[in-house]
Amino acid sequence: MNKAGLYFAYILIYTSPIQVGFILWQLWIVFTSDYTFFGLSTKEFLVDNLKFLHDWVYSWFWNALLDFFYQFPALVMSTLKLVVNTWLGYWLLEKFK
Repeated sequence: MNKAGLYFAYILIYTSPIQVGFILWQLWIVFTSDYTFFGLSTKEFLVDNLKFLHDWVYSWFWNALLDFFYQFPALVMSTLKLVVNTWLGYWLLEKFK
């Protein structure tokens, strides 16, 4: 169990640069288009840029729940996800080492 928790912690930590890349991508879209900081929802970001991922996720999960979470601003949600995942990764790493 300790090894699985350790691997999960490393995955959370090592995916942080990918999340930073998504935040930079979203910032670039906000600065170069008519979207505002709070106006670019996660759903609009996915539909405009990653349509295949949007369609795949909607085929697997409950659509009403996705509609609720995807209405929030993409930059805010991505930043919160980055902070929580990185913190959780370091906390699990400390816990399982």
